[in-house]
Amino acid sequence: MNINTAIMLGIFSLLGLLTWFLQGVDGVFQGLKSSLGTLGSVWALLLLALGVAGFLRVLVPQEVVSNYLGPASGIKGYLIAWGVGAVTPGAPFTIYPIAATLLEAGSGIGQVMTMILSASIGVALTRVPYEVAFLGWRFSVLRFLSAFVVPILGGLIAGALGKFLQFG
Repeated sequence: MNINTAIMLGIFSLLGLLTWFLQGVDGVFQGLKSSLGTLGSVWALLLLALGVAGFLRVLVPQEVVSNYLGPASGIKGYLIAWGVGAVTPGAPFTIYPIAATLLEAGSGIGQVMTMILSASIGVALTRVPYEVAFLGWRFSVLRFLSAFVVPILGGLIAGALGKFLQFG
């Protein structure tokens, strides 16, 4: 068992015990039922994301990943990472398996952080008509610019901190 699994098992057990103590067996069953409901709505997306990550491992040579998304890829790597994150559907369930695969293949921490932040903030073009209707076009432009700049800044910060903390 790796450390991440052990930590999650500890948190799961602690919260399960706390729920049992505060709300009894019914609370525990309600929590597990809620978890299964979430799993039921995202299992297909998660399975597809794991498949995409697996295919990326096989199809994309490590040199290509390192060249385009590696620590030395410069601003080009950050822009590519932003674009990949911006068009990745189903974040957060889909972006993390892909991010893990890219890190294993030689991507820089800053570039992967940019991709994750971009997927989280998202360009969300499908929301633009609602956004303009309720908040106006100026707000929509500001959100788009923020959704472009914030992930790249976050990635640059993560890249610098990663070097300082000797990440990876």
